[in-house]
Amino acid sequence: MRHILLATHGTPGAQKAEDLALEWAGRFGARLTVLSVINEDWKHMTGDDWLNTSTSRNRFAEYVEGEIESEIQALWSRLKVKLEGADPAFVRRVGVPENVLCEVAAEIDADLIVMGAYQKKQAPGWRARFDNKRLHPQLPCPVVVAP
Repeated sequence: MRHILLATHGTPGAQKAEDLALEWAGRFGARLTVLSVINEDWKHMTGDDWLNTSTSRNRFAEYVEGEIESEIQALWSRLKVKLEGADPAFVRRVGVPENVLCEVAAEIDADLIVMGAYQKKQAPGWRARFDNKRLHPQLPCPVVVAP
């Protein structure tokens, strides 16, 4: 195994994937890339009838983008400490999560994708989930779901 792609958003389930990816990167001497995906669906929240003016919509969009960027920077800061020995690369993309995951895995020639398991509804953090029907046909390499 030469290259592991870690998909994480920092939730408790994703942190188990972080631990597993770090362990396997060390064990196999593999490179580690951390992927943060911003689901493009949030942009559909600002339809014409939601707010009255384009100025209001744009301000709201800028606010949401700033909040998402702050969360990603906080996640990456924590991961830079946690994954220090693995010297990971960090990739941030906007799009359909399943598509972005597979595109990045293919771009970096990943041998393995590591992600967390579904969380309980009451778990803290993001609620983003992959749609397996969209994900599986596109996968360029095996996926491991950290239990």
